[in-house]
Amino acid sequence: MFGMGFTEIILILVVAIIALGPEKLPTVAVDVAKFFKKMKTSVDEVKDTINSELNIDEISNIKDEFRSSVGGINDLAKIDLDINSKTIIENKKAKTKSKKVKQPKEQKVEDA
Repeated sequence: MFGMGFTEIILILVVAIIALGPEKLPTVAVDVAKFFKKMKTSVDEVKDTINSELNIDEISNIKDEFRSSVGGINDLAKIDLDINSKTIIENKKAKTKSKKVKQPKEQKVEDA
């Protein structure tokens, strides 16, 4: 609780009992509990107000839609790159094959 260990909480309770006395301690404990409850409800109200004003739910939905559409675009781009790379490889293979096949040279015919 609040980053405190068990021994620190016990120490605070002992100091509170000594400072306030056993008569006032229950009323102070109730007041502190009410204060923390009010703080919690106030913080929750502020969170709700901020969420509603900033439309965080709508923004997160738009973000998810954008991510899914970008993912689809990325997949299409990968497919396009794969097709282009295959085409380039096939063209290079075709060029190397055409270079390997030797065309017969034209022979000069000499007149006798």
